[in-house]
Amino acid sequence: MIAVLLLVFGLTPAYIFHVSADLPAYPNFDPQKTVGKWHPIGMATKSPELTEYEQRISPMDHTVVVSDGDMKLTAYYMSDGVCKESILTLKHTEQPGIFEVPDGEVHIIDVDYEKYVIFQLKKPAHEALLLSARGSEVGDDIKEKFKKLVLEEKYPEAHIKYFNVEQCTPKAA
Repeated sequence: MIAVLLLVFGLTPAYIFHVSADLPAYPNFDPQKTVGKWHPIGMATKSPELTEYEQRISPMDHTVVVSDGDMKLTAYYMSDGVCKESILTLKHTEQPGIFEVPDGEVHIIDVDYEKYVIFQLKKPAHEALLLSARGSEVGDDIKEKFKKLVLEEKYPEAHIKYFNVEQCTPKAA
């Protein structure tokens, strides 16, 4: 009966499920300073399993190119023994550090342009915090900063995954 009343009054999502607020975007974020190669270091999700796309693309180096304020991320991944390319365009918004992606948004949370970037991917059915770095590793202080943010945002600690970076090069057609 209580569940029915909650549904009637529209209280169910906020009452039963944790609804995370948008994390503030990094002030005065400059996409141009992110151009170049980034290595994925870690990811935390609200759900225990990565989506098929995340499993495939997360451990791959990403190259960032910026055009008219939009960020284009290109990554290569292995699928059935063949190296393939994936491109994701983050469309700039009027708010610095917030970008639109298909069915969602990316919020740049923290960045040291020469060392690391922490960002949040928000989609209606999925949320993730990600850590990428200029090098293939980051210091324990940055991993600790990432973990602290993950826990503050109520992501389960067991859902933090760290990657061994993989890379491949597609063959010319």
